[in-house]
Amino acid sequence: MRKKGIFIAIEGPIGAGKTTLANLLNDHLCYTLLREIVEENPFLSKFYTDIKEYALQTEAFFLFNRVKQLEDVNKNILSKCKGVVSDYHIVKNLIFAGITLDNNQFHRYKQVYNIFVNDLPQPDIVIYLNSNTDVLMRRIACRDRSFERQMDRNYIDNLRNEYKYYFNPLSIKHNFTGKGPIIIEIDNSNLDFLNNKSDRKYIIDKVEKAISSLGGNSECSN
Repeated sequence: MRKKGIFIAIEGPIGAGKTTLANLLNDHLCYTLLREIVEENPFLSKFYTDIKEYALQTEAFFLFNRVKQLEDVNKNILSKCKGVVSDYHIVKNLIFAGITLDNNQFHRYKQVYNIFVNDLPQPDIVIYLNSNTDVLMRRIACRDRSFERQMDRNYIDNLRNEYKYYFNPLSIKHNFTGKGPIIIEIDNSNLDFLNNKSDRKYIIDKVEKAISSLGGNSECSN
């Protein structure tokens, strides 16, 4: 019998559909939804106009807020055998920091990251969403967040490549503490989870199979 709730994290580059999928899965599973803090970051709008100048402040804010979120969710939800669906995994801090910080900053940042992450709950399942750069740029434009309107295509392309590296089966063991999670990799360049029932069923079936293998419940009981 499991002593903790199932923890599902969804990851992928900006515009991959993480929050959309998290909402859909949460509705299906009746888990608790954990959403990352984005717009509350006071440095984010400045970051996209001058990445080099504001990268460290931006990444530090995200790191400490996500640490606090995960500490709270572990204490109040997972420890009580309740499931969680999150639209991020904290490993994204390393992914973004790796392309925004200089080598010295990244080295120090990673030292701090490792100190905090060792005691945080790790996901049982990670859904890695990957889309081509054209699709990501189109989705970013459609959601029209003010701080993303000047999004640089090269930045998104670099981010995609960094995600590919971190989720490569040959390197993934180096990026997660403890036992590695079940990884469900989905190329959703041509999928529409929100409006297409068959696309939605495709991913839900994969997630339910993973949950079942972990001895958890895969749907609402009511």
